[in-house]
Amino acid sequence: TYQIDRIDWSQSPETRFTNRRGEEMSFIEYYRQFYGVDIRDTAQPLLVHKDRSQTSDQQTHVYLVPELCQLTGLSDCENMAAKKDLSRHLRIGARERVDFLNKFITNIRKSPAASQELEKWGVAVEQESINVDARVVQAPELLFGPMRDQVARVDNKGEFDAERPAIKPKNIERWFIIFVRRDEKRIRDFVRTMKQLGQKLRFTVGSPTLLPIADDKTETYIRTIEKYLTDDIQMVVTVVPSERDDRYSAIKQLCYQRSPVAQQVIRSATLADPNSLKGKCLSLAGQMITKLGGSLWTIKNPFPTTMVVGISCYTKPGTTDISAVAMTAIHSQDLDDNYTESRCEPGDREHSTNLEHMLVLCLRNYRVLKKSLPERIIVYRNGLSESTMNTVCGTEIPQLERAIKEMGEEYDPQLLVVGVMNRKRVHFFTQEGPKISNPLPGTVVDSVVSSANLYDFYLVSQHFSCGTVSPTHYIVVHDTSDLTPDKVQKLTYMLTFMYYNISGSARVPNVCLYAHKMVYMHGQHLHGPAAPELKRTLFFL
Repeated sequence: TYQIDRIDWSQSPETRFTNRRGEEMSFIEYYRQFYGVDIRDTAQPLLVHKDRSQTSDQQTHVYLVPELCQLTGLSDCENMAAKKDLSRHLRIGARERVDFLNKFITNIRKSPAASQELEKWGVAVEQESINVDARVVQAPELLFGPMRDQVARVDNKGEFDAERPAIKPKNIERWFIIFVRRDEKRIRDFVRTMKQLGQKLRFTVGSPTLLPIADDKTETYIRTIEKYLTDDIQMVVTVVPSERDDRYSAIKQLCYQRSPVAQQVIRSATLADPNSLKGKCLSLAGQMITKLGGSLWTIKNPFPTTMVVGISCYTKPGTTDISAVAMTAIHSQDLDDNYTESRCEPGDREHSTNLEHMLVLCLRNYRVLKKSLPERIIVYRNGLSESTMNTVCGTEIPQLERAIKEMGEEYDPQLLVVGVMNRKRVHFFTQEGPKISNPLPGTVVDSVVSSANLYDFYLVSQHFSCGTVSPTHYIVVHDTSDLTPDKVQKLTYMLTFMYYNISGSARVPNVCLYAHKMVYMHGQHLHGPAAPELKRTLFFL
């Protein structure tokens, strides 16, 4: 199977190429000679698949004849009923998973061969799952509006109503939209809905310049942006008919590196359904406001003189070698002033070598904004695993300590470093009589299954109505702070509500997700850092 990245209208079955034997032939001749197939339509364009198993500078393209292809899989915008039905079968519920595990354990214990093999390794399997004590941390209240006077309460699913005025709104007044001409009706509906939302949520949405184009070629989008982008433009919106990495990367490189400006890519299908358009526009408006430097909501910050940092790394596909690293720092009492740095890495190791310089830049930015340095620094290192934890901690924590020393001999803040592991195969279930279900959001487990030698805990921060929830494992790998485990756990859960792409709790703290978004943008699309003008905004959302 091949994922189609684009259509090449300049190629056809009559196009000639050189095969592995060095012979020149057309696609018509190739399929007739090697497969005995005659292509009937000689004028059809060719489908293009990009081979992602290779590095970006070595990637090859596979050309396919549409006449010889069959569609497979489910599209993003169709067969939603089939997708939901498939999801119910693939995502096993809590009761079903417990029954499956109990049956699996019984089969192992009844099998002499399995028991003998485990005995060789000194491994014994418990007859039943382990009972552990847990507690549920209270969710924070979300504050909206410029005066922080509108309160949204979190429900038992970890969700809240985000259709409220932003705490730091940004008007979207000078912007233009580029779209393929056939989508013009969808674009006008989108603009009308955005203006209605602006009136309700107290931010201004001006009339954009509408720029229809004749085709969806990458060069057409780029030429149009370059032609109409001036210094006073706040936002560039491009509506595309399909997802294509090459086009997306080209647009982002232009808008985030060569000509810095806030930019939003929207798939045309996102605007297709009138019944869901308001909800989609609410999400898009939130992203656009934050890309312009605004903030949507906040929580009551229990540690106003603390800087919270998230670190995430980008690894080359198919390897464990880091090729880029990003650091996001939160500076303000509202936990909404973000500063982000990213750097390329040598690509031959599993830890970062740029953290010292990046943390120095974050601390300098904090000092510019607050006229002082933070009394406490809390770092969440995203993407740790048991196999890399010792190496990462042994090389990265000294970098953070050296960065602190660079800020002055008398500067001695508290430093807390938390490793974030979100790929552990651990499941928790709540049992009330015969009923077994997923734990509530905010459930913390820090005994029995936690390590006897580490300062760690498990946190379930999201609600799952379908399937079983996997907790995130947090390990405090360095601590000179005065924070109790209870305060660390509460702060960690609070920060999961500060990710602006979700009107609810995320799986990990917002700084981890922002750093992850930034490093993916850096490694996958920009292949380098963004322009300095954008570093104080969430331009990568």
